[in-house]
Amino acid sequence: MHLFAVPRCLIRSGIKQRMVMLKGNYRLAVNGNVSGSVSILLLISFLLLVPSGCQPIKALGKNPTGEDLKRIEKLPNYENGQFQNIERSYVGIVTPNRRGPRWLGLLKFFVGKPAHTKPSEGLPTAKTDLKTSTFDKPTVVWFGHSSFLLKANGANILFDPNFSGFAGPFPGLIDAFKGSNVYNSKDMPPIDAIVISHDHYDHLDYNTVKQLRKRTKRIIVPIGVGSHFRKWGFDPAMITELNWNESIMLNDQITITATPAHHRSNRGLEQRKTLWASYVIKAGSDKIYFSGDTGYSKHFKMIGDQYGPFDLAMMECGQYNKKWPGSHMFPTQTVQASLDLRAKTIIPIHWGKFAESEHTWNEPVKLLLPSADSAGLSVSVPFIGQPYSIGDIPQRFAWWDFQ
Repeated sequence: MHLFAVPRCLIRSGIKQRMVMLKGNYRLAVNGNVSGSVSILLLISFLLLVPSGCQPIKALGKNPTGEDLKRIEKLPNYENGQFQNIERSYVGIVTPNRRGPRWLGLLKFFVGKPAHTKPSEGLPTAKTDLKTSTFDKPTVVWFGHSSFLLKANGANILFDPNFSGFAGPFPGLIDAFKGSNVYNSKDMPPIDAIVISHDHYDHLDYNTVKQLRKRTKRIIVPIGVGSHFRKWGFDPAMITELNWNESIMLNDQITITATPAHHRSNRGLEQRKTLWASYVIKAGSDKIYFSGDTGYSKHFKMIGDQYGPFDLAMMECGQYNKKWPGSHMFPTQTVQASLDLRAKTIIPIHWGKFAESEHTWNEPVKLLLPSADSAGLSVSVPFIGQPYSIGDIPQRFAWWDFQ
């Protein structure tokens, strides 16, 4: 759906006229600014009006129900109708003395961000032929945010792909930075597995997985997330759902294990109905770790003790905020988590494509590098699209050093 389009079902239900009235009379002050943009109107219609007059937006997916839900309710990490973190501290947006309905808080989240949260010019990138290129060692190609391709032991494994150019149920709320969306689904080689960390829109993008469905052999997700894929018409036989510390052998050389993360999940207003995870990938004698979205907690030490050390770790570093300190790691926490894991080299991810917090777009890596250097931690920061193979000299050319 285009940002400025009014859904047909809104027109049929008479809501278009209500939106016109809003456009003329509604203004919202956010962070001292006044906004009456169409983006706000669309978000209001999505949160408030669409459920009353339209079929659900397909990208919403479907939370587990029926037999799927009965199986989930028996799991040890599912209590009181929700999945739980290992450490039960509060995870969410901290809004002391919050007043007003939840939708208003969500509305404020999407508007009024400072200009410095996005780069002033297009990002420099590298264009790699992913279909024909081969490597002697396991190799990752990062696409910005948390999307990357792992080419290892003859397999192509795609993590949290998002090639739509936006994060959300429709464009216009969180759009990709200029130049960051240089890869699309057609650039991908045949995919042995798509691996999803959790069901937030910036990690599970409906348009992308739909486009890749016919060229993908297997979908690997945390338990509960398979309900979205079945709703979208994926063959249930190709979907593998894992609880923490459960594994699947992709071939005789590659094992993928879901491990804990400290986060949350939702595609609508209901929270934590599906699980979130990090992953350990054993490819021959090499081990790779993918953090997924996570706050810092004792799970990193637990994973390091049980599965480490790691040759390479793809570590969340970005979209942090004091308003949600338990959901995402600050750069110094990323360093400590990497030490807990006993990672030899890390690549910072969850930055470089979407502005989902209020920090400067390149602040995560600027704060990470001196902290990592002080701790003796090896960090590589490749361009979007630049391959990095295990054992390569870390990429440290400061391509991000501009506003």
